[in-house]
Amino acid sequence: MILEKILDNGFEAYLVGGFVRDAKLLRKTNDIDIATNALPKDLTLIFGPSKKENLYGSYHLKVDQYNIDITTYRKELSYINGKLIEICYTTNMLEDAKRRDFTINAMYMNKNEEIIDLFNGEEDLKNKKLKMIDNPYIRLKDDPLRILRAVRFASQYNLIMDKDLKRAISKEKKAIELIPINKVKKELDKILLANGFPLLKKLGLLKNLKIKTTKLVFVEDLSGLWAQIKSDRDYVVEKELKKNQKTIAEQIKCGTIKMLDLYRYGYYQCLVVASILHFPLKKLEKMQANLPIKCRQDIALNPTEIAKIANASGKDLGVILKDIEEKIVLNKIKNDKESLTKYLNERR
Repeated sequence: MILEKILDNGFEAYLVGGFVRDAKLLRKTNDIDIATNALPKDLTLIFGPSKKENLYGSYHLKVDQYNIDITTYRKELSYINGKLIEICYTTNMLEDAKRRDFTINAMYMNKNEEIIDLFNGEEDLKNKKLKMIDNPYIRLKDDPLRILRAVRFASQYNLIMDKDLKRAISKEKKAIELIPINKVKKELDKILLANGFPLLKKLGLLKNLKIKTTKLVFVEDLSGLWAQIKSDRDYVVEKELKKNQKTIAEQIKCGTIKMLDLYRYGYYQCLVVASILHFPLKKLEKMQANLPIKCRQDIALNPTEIAKIANASGKDLGVILKDIEEKIVLNKIKNDKESLTKYLNERR
C-alpha cells in the first residue's frame, strides 16, 4: 500500500535492507525500510507531516504494528569521529546501495517481490557469508559502529565474516572506544541475545569494550546476560534492567538458589539463575511447589490484623511483615491465624 502510493505519485520505491534480508530467510519483522527517489518534501505532500523528526531524508510512518522508514536515495559524504555529518540526495539507486554497510542489507525488492541485487547479497546470504560493501577498512574507519553491527549480523544469522572484513575489524577495533556508550549498549544487547559473546571474544573486542568477563553462560534473558558481565563502563542504565541485573548477580555470587530467593524474586528469575549456575531444574520445581506462600497476600492474617495484634504501624509494621514472610517461607512459623497470632504476641 505504501509502495504503491509513492509509485502512484510518479516516484520509484523499493523495500530494502533488513526487511528484504529477513524475507529471504522467512523471518518476520515489524520494521520496514523503503528507499525512494522522492524527496522529504514530496513524502510530506503524499503522506502529510511526519510525527517523527526527519533526519537525513528519513520519513517515519506507523501502520498497525509496522514501523516504516522511508528514505530518499542518498550518498554519505563525510564523517567526523564516526558520526555522519554530511549527505546529499541522489536519484541513482546504485549510489544509494553503495552507502549501505553489508551486501546482505543492500537488496531491493519491488512491489512484485522481485529482487534487485546490485552486490550479490542474496548469494552471500545463501552461502552464509558476511561481506562489507566497498573497502571495509574505509567503511569501518568512517563508522566504527559497523564493527559491532558485523558481530551482530554474524551472530544473529550464523554468518562467516569475509577475511577482509575480519582484518579490517582487527585494525580498526580501537575506534570502538570512541562510540557513544548508548549506541554500543544497543548493539551489545542484540549481540548478547544472539549468543554473540564468544565472537566478541574471538575478535579481541572485549578489551576495547572495557569488558573484563571472559566467560559467559548463554541464557535467553538480557538481565541474566548482563548480570554475568563485569565492565569498567556503566552500560546498564535502564531502571528495571539494572535492578534485575543486580539481584541476579547477587544470586550468582551466592552460588545457589535459596527458598527466600524464590519467594522474593519469583520463579522466572530463579530459572534464569538456575541456567547460569547449572542448578538442577527438578530441585527448583520442587522448591517452588513447597513454597508455603507465593506473595504477601497469602499470609493468613492481613496487614490490618497484624498491625492491631502487634500494636504497630508505618515502618514498624513493614519490618514485622517482612519478618513474618521470611519465617513462613523458611517454615519457622505455620501460616495459620493461630500460629501467627501467638508469634506476634510473643514478639511484642
